[in-house]
Amino acid sequence: MQVQPTQHATGTPNPTDGAPPVVEMRGITKRFGTLVACDAVDLKVAPGALHALMGENGAGKTTLMRILYGYYAPDAGELYLKGKRVHFRSPADAIIHHIGMVSQHYSIIPELSALDNLILGAEPVGALGWLKRREALQKADQLAQMLEFSPDWNRPAAELSVAARQKLEILKLLWRDAEILILDEPTAMLSPRDVDALFETLLRLKAQGRTILLVTHKLNEALRYADYVTVLRSGRKVADAPISEVDAPTLTRWIIGDDTRGLDSPAQATTHKSVGVSMTQALSTDKTAHATRAVLTLHEVYVPSDRGGWGVQGLNLEVYAGEIVGVAGVDGSGQLELMEALAGLRPVAKGEIQLNGQPMQRWSTAQRIRAGIRYLFDDRFRRMMAPQWSVLDNAILGAQRDPELQTWGWFKPRALRRRAEALVERFQVKVPSLRAPILQLSGGNQQRLVIARALYGQPRLLIAYAPTRGLDIRGAEATYAAIRRACNHGMAALVIAFDLDELMEHCDRIAVLFKGAIVQQFPREAFSREAIGAAMVGASAG
Repeated sequence: MQVQPTQHATGTPNPTDGAPPVVEMRGITKRFGTLVACDAVDLKVAPGALHALMGENGAGKTTLMRILYGYYAPDAGELYLKGKRVHFRSPADAIIHHIGMVSQHYSIIPELSALDNLILGAEPVGALGWLKRREALQKADQLAQMLEFSPDWNRPAAELSVAARQKLEILKLLWRDAEILILDEPTAMLSPRDVDALFETLLRLKAQGRTILLVTHKLNEALRYADYVTVLRSGRKVADAPISEVDAPTLTRWIIGDDTRGLDSPAQATTHKSVGVSMTQALSTDKTAHATRAVLTLHEVYVPSDRGGWGVQGLNLEVYAGEIVGVAGVDGSGQLELMEALAGLRPVAKGEIQLNGQPMQRWSTAQRIRAGIRYLFDDRFRRMMAPQWSVLDNAILGAQRDPELQTWGWFKPRALRRRAEALVERFQVKVPSLRAPILQLSGGNQQRLVIARALYGQPRLLIAYAPTRGLDIRGAEATYAAIRRACNHGMAALVIAFDLDELMEHCDRIAVLFKGAIVQQFPREAFSREAIGAAMVGASAG
């Protein structure tokens, strides 16, 4: 189905209205082995527009944008900027043409200061090669004012919140005079308040005449903020329209097609919300058989922060077998410290963490995994996969000592392949081959694989930090469906996420984290966006 764009209601220029589009991609094709990531894709982007690019994981969105950024060379097709044909050999060529890209995984170096991250590779220097640091600080402050951002430029970037890192990434583009900004899933790790702040920033940049290409899975973001939307499916463009002519059911149908089998739900649905409700109803069971047994117990837990003081302080929480407990909170409330303490990556200074009544705060990460705990970290590149390794090798990371896979230290090739094939099939991971480097997969398909790996077998406890980050509608629903099934068999799940709607849709209970402590808990029958939101900022009467 092809819908041609017409004049947008807000008056944003239309790419077909005479003036050449700022970006035009004609017949772009890109292959990775036998996998066709982009298949003769056309794209026109109007100057000064916020153009959303949508589609399922593996649809070709990020690949298309990486071609525009010079990261990949197309196998076929042409690229035009303001009506002139261009050819990029690397991102350096794209930067020269005032194109910048912020990927799903930030390129910030934690050990460097915020200023050094900002200017890295584009440092202002004098005739003798000396860094003009004072001049850099002045320009950095001027740019930061545009984003209503006021960091301590000399502090390590590791101390920045997720939202602040996102702003720093955008500032890096502005530092290099980017006029076309590509943002790949920019809100995946942001709280609702930070999402609103980000889009306020993007709208200010748009008002200055900059063009923004937004890769997103979130319907509400496209419907609320975009001028145009282009939808890819299986590497091909299936729709292209002004957002004023699109509604949520239509957009969902374009993204997933008429086939909803990948949603892992018995119900046919047309919107993300309706799919989630039907799935929760279909997969929920009577939890009373498990509810008397606390799998995870945290008692008066204190965990130090890298910034000094406590990241977690006096935290008390129990998670019972059979339930999904969500942790809601404003970014920087102690989520990272809590996750790392539960994984054995950060010391617990005070208090006790128990697994089925047994203290485990001194266990190594390997001991915790052997005890049946599984983890989903927010940073899959750094903590959940080896990017240069094959899909098959990544499929068994953490399970390499499983007797099913090896004997006396020797791997069983057929067992390894069966395990990898089972994970790929269960979560419908799109792969060129099991031997292909996992780096060739889209971000969403990488996420699908590590989720399938974490839920393989019968884990006792799942600790998940933003488990649906970068996932499309099918992937997000399949993830929670798999978590629910495991909980129905006695697993307990603790989900730390910033998307309050997601937590309210899928969790049995929500615990609110504020300044490192659980300040209030809400059972499902008491879920209220207003009440939970108030508790998240410390305004709850409770």
